[in-house]
Amino acid sequence: MQPAFVEFDLGFFPLMWILYFITPALSINGMVHRLPWGKHPMQLAPGGYNFQAWYPYLFSSQTSLGQLYLDLHPGCSYKIKYRPAWIVLLGGSMKLTEQPMLPSATAQPRPY
Repeated sequence: MQPAFVEFDLGFFPLMWILYFITPALSINGMVHRLPWGKHPMQLAPGGYNFQAWYPYLFSSQTSLGQLYLDLHPGCSYKIKYRPAWIVLLGGSMKLTEQPMLPSATAQPRPY
């Protein structure tokens, strides 16, 4: 089975200059990766994934947490963008910015 291609864009607004000195974390289904700010392409097996991103700051190990659940399809490409909140106590933003067009027969709402 073909892998899915995901590009993570971990970034922040330049006026939040203190974040240049902090390394963010990216969690993929609970597996934590310490990555520098920037774009990171990855190949992942198709299936359901829970993505989370945050950075450590002062007394909190998970500041400005952003989270996204996504079903990856074989051979498809996705782009995910994480941005921390302007105020440290608020949650971050994690959005799907690019995804493949799927036939209507395979695009189904996820039951909760």
